[in-house]
Amino acid sequence: IFFTFLGVAMIMYGAALGPTWNIWLISINPPPPEYGLAFAPLKEGGIWQIVTVCALGAFGSWALREVEICRKLGIGYHVPFAFSIAIFAYFTLVVIRPVLMGSWSYGFPYGIMSHLDWVSNTGYQYGNFHYNPAHMIAITFFFTTVLAPGLHGGLVLSAANPPKGQVMKTAEHENTYFRDLIGYSIGTLG
Repeated sequence: IFFTFLGVAMIMYGAALGPTWNIWLISINPPPPEYGLAFAPLKEGGIWQIVTVCALGAFGSWALREVEICRKLGIGYHVPFAFSIAIFAYFTLVVIRPVLMGSWSYGFPYGIMSHLDWVSNTGYQYGNFHYNPAHMIAITFFFTTVLAPGLHGGLVLSAANPPKGQVMKTAEHENTYFRDLIGYSIGTLG
């Protein structure tokens, strides 16, 4: 909770310093290249550094909370492991890559349009990263791993919450529906 509140407070402070309150255009930028890997003043990228530490702290705390929940329920650690992969991807972009390149300025800015511009510019700089086959496969797997649990959760909840006057559906209903629709069961047995 500490990291979340401090991070959000720093983002709000950075937005107050910026030229606009338009949610699409607010940007918390990394320090300029001349600071290298040193601490920067707040108004010149220090906010980005603090928000990065807060984000990593919040994400790590949440992953540990997921581990605690899994341990209490006696289930596998699949969810915290998967979330840790996403945390590592973020850590790679905001810590490992900038450290290897020698400057925090290589991290991506926090903002809707500004981070999209960063992705586009990085793509042009390195031969259009979006057409990299490994990147395409990774994004495909990312969206697939998000879609499958979403379908599963939606199906289980819709079967477990029937309209008034109808009986609760069983696993057979769920599995038959998806087996007939997509040839694979995404229900409770899937």
